Amino acid sequence: MNFYFLLEDEKSFLKVLPRWLDYMNFGYTRVADIQEVRKNNYILQSGQGVTQLVTKVLFDTIDTILLNPGKIDKLVIILDAEELEVEERKQKVKEQISNNYHSKDINFEIVILVCNRCFETWLLGCKRLYPDGEVDKKSYFYKYYDYYNIEQQDPEAMRVPEGSNETIAQYHFHYLHELLRYKKIRYSKNRPDNVATEAYFRGIVERIDTTEHLKTFRSFYDFIINKEQQ
Repeated sequence: MNFYFLLEDEKSFLKVLPRWLDYMNFGYTRVADIQEVRKNNYILQSGQGVTQLVTKVLFDTIDTILLNPGKIDKLVIILDAEELEVEERKQKVKEQISNNYHSKDINFEIVILVCNRCFETWLLGCKRLYPDGEVDKKSYFYKYYDYYNIEQQDPEAMRVPEGSNETIAQYHFHYLHELLRYKKIRYSKNRPDNVATEAYFRGIVERIDTTEHLKTFRSFYDFIINKEQQ
């Protein structure tokens, strides 16, 4: 079996996902191009943002797989819900595929996984990330700390504070960035190494194993763990 992962993310998740796959004992070898695919391989590609992913890059990817029959068994599309609801985001992708390929026989499975709201939302789910003690009110992080407790409440349910002009995804990114900075952990989309560790990943898995939080991460995790049964 061979997989083709198409990610909306251009930076952080694209770098982190191969390490997460190792932690989950995915067992497939990454190759750079579909011509290199033999047995038990996977390809990882960026969709260059949601607009490109659900149009040009998505169509180019499907066309490439169709032109190389027998190479890919599952195309796995992973993208952010952002301001949309999860099912609405999935439906939009399904509609694009249906409208563009209604007369063609797609002989491989297409799996759509949506992160609610963005990759940083999943990262906020790591257990024991939220500070135990009171945060200094002069801290840059205090307004986030005071607004929403991401240890006790589901990060996927966190909305933007009233009066903010940020999108939900932007707010979640800034919450994570300031939380990690408060804990003296460096994080940026270009340098996500500190959240790509196995300990950090296990902290997110512990969250879904002990709560009903992060349902979309659970869907992603279950798909990878049960990849051949899905």
